[in-house]
Amino acid sequence: MKPIIAALFAVLACLPAASAQAQGTGTPARAWWSSSVCYHVFVRSFYDSDGDGIGDLNGLVQKLDYINDGNAQTRQDLGANCIWLMPVAESPSYHGYDVVDYYRVERDYGTADDFKRLMAEAHRRGIRVLVDLVLNHTSSEHPWFKHAAADPASPWRDWFLWTPTNPGVKGPWGQEVWYRSPSSDEQYFAVFWSGMPDLNFANPQVRAFTRDAARFWLREMGVDGFRLDAVAHFVEAGTQMKHAPGTFPVLRELASAVREISPNAFTIGEVWDSTGAMLPYYPDQLDSYFAFEGADAMLEAVRTGSARALFPAFMRLQREVPGHRWAPFLRNHDQTRTMTELGGDFAKARLAATF
Repeated sequence: MKPIIAALFAVLACLPAASAQAQGTGTPARAWWSSSVCYHVFVRSFYDSDGDGIGDLNGLVQKLDYINDGNAQTRQDLGANCIWLMPVAESPSYHGYDVVDYYRVERDYGTADDFKRLMAEAHRRGIRVLVDLVLNHTSSEHPWFKHAAADPASPWRDWFLWTPTNPGVKGPWGQEVWYRSPSSDEQYFAVFWSGMPDLNFANPQVRAFTRDAARFWLREMGVDGFRLDAVAHFVEAGTQMKHAPGTFPVLRELASAVREISPNAFTIGEVWDSTGAMLPYYPDQLDSYFAFEGADAMLEAVRTGSARALFPAFMRLQREVPGHRWAPFLRNHDQTRTMTELGGDFAKARLAATF
């Protein structure tokens, strides 16, 4: 099977072979994801099976052989043995990161049966499937938020964060984070934008919901794990809206629940920051995290032809990250595509893919 050359979307989760368990996680060190190459799929733009102009789950099924045909002797596929799906739950937006129903497949993509067929066909080819689980926030169109905004006595009220007046505090990148309620002069917290109100992880009911959502996708839908969006922002502490101390016990609790539900499930988190900032998320929370600093160093080396920054970046990851549980990648859906960054140079793109 030929090596993956479409690694602009690839993630390789790395684990050491030396120990019986990944340090502190209770997870076998040579779990399936320790040698997997994962292809990043935005279903909406991947393949349209019914001519409505929108990529869908049946289209992805039709093109699974492009990713991996399940035959190690062929050389027409990419050779990836895992796919990471951007959000597939019901959402009013094209990207799906503002969820209105965590237990329903996005209708533009198909049905629950279509999703289960995808799982069966992927597994038949030896492909594991991760889904993007968006727990930091919901959509402002979610019934929970609508009820909470309309009624201060709503049972969903404490699922979100409220203040009587705007405190005038800015977010981690200087953005607005407090927005006027659609029903009153009160303000609600949303670290990304007004259409994505943050959930309140100090509320035990919210944490129970996250475990139930994980259970649904693992047991009912059969997925093999999760990419967890924006985990650095799960908990706020005053003006600290990233890496707050309360984040780590929340992730530890969620990861433990996932392992109890499905011991072989893989969890990978988005902590968009330096290697040093990533270290507090180890050793006993999620299985792995994307190595953004390593990704930048890889592309810089390919772009400039100099590995001056590459070696120190990788040595730091190898030296400091417990169990070497970091996930190398090049670029994701929030960033400029690799080929664009490299000016359309196929030779450089192939070189980048070798990482």
